[in-house]
Amino acid sequence: QAQAFSLGFTPDRLERASMATLCMAPLDHFRDTEEQPRTPTRTSRSWAACPHAQEQLKQQLRAAIPRTEWVEIEEMDMESRADVEDWLRQSPAGVLLKVEVVSWAFEGLRLLDQQRLVQTALHDELASGAIDALPQLKTLTPEQWHRRESKRRLRGFEDRLRAAIGNVEHLEIADLTDGHAIQGFFDGSRRSLDPNGLELRVTVVSSTFEGMRPLARQQLVQDALGPEITSGEIHALPHLRTWTPAQWSAKAALLDAHTSGCAKL
Repeated sequence: QAQAFSLGFTPDRLERASMATLCMAPLDHFRDTEEQPRTPTRTSRSWAACPHAQEQLKQQLRAAIPRTEWVEIEEMDMESRADVEDWLRQSPAGVLLKVEVVSWAFEGLRLLDQQRLVQTALHDELASGAIDALPQLKTLTPEQWHRRESKRRLRGFEDRLRAAIGNVEHLEIADLTDGHAIQGFFDGSRRSLDPNGLELRVTVVSSTFEGMRPLARQQLVQDALGPEITSGEIHALPHLRTWTPAQWSAKAALLDAHTSGCAKL
């Protein structure tokens, strides 16, 4: 602390930016970098890498923004900035943070107002220079977050199915989750292993299915998603369709004929 005071820190600033000065970063970050130039590297560690500092920032955000469901904080990779050397000379102690906050308080607010809530919560760190900027600030309502995570998970399932089955010409996965997993988890029946388990409608069209029985085709799909089925992350595949390209074309032709008939009526 004596060394920090000699560098111009007040007790108030030390309290606000203690994680920046004392957690992970050496105090020479606050000295004139022209005397001791630093070369940024991907492995350089700053105060933002300290779990205690990150937790303190998360607590500040939760205290300032009511009904916060989730907070994620990560320091940006310095090599992702083309002007990183100039930035280090101008603000040697500050960091760039990726911040994501999910809160019910964002409901009905404009994006600018949502982000202002976060910036206000971190005002002291931004004002002191401990945080240089929040260039990747994301603010989401819980509904937006769940939609995004659902799409992300479904994309992961799609990649696994394409890799496991091969020759996939068409693949469609829809989330039909309606609360059955929650009921089956809490009613004591053990019909569900995870209250957040997904119910998915899966349609796979692949030439790999040629000559295979329907049960064997479905087993290929289930094996590809085995870890999630076993853990309960996937509760059920109630509408699993495994078709060859010829079957898919026949189904499409039948649907077109039905649609045309309805249009004439």
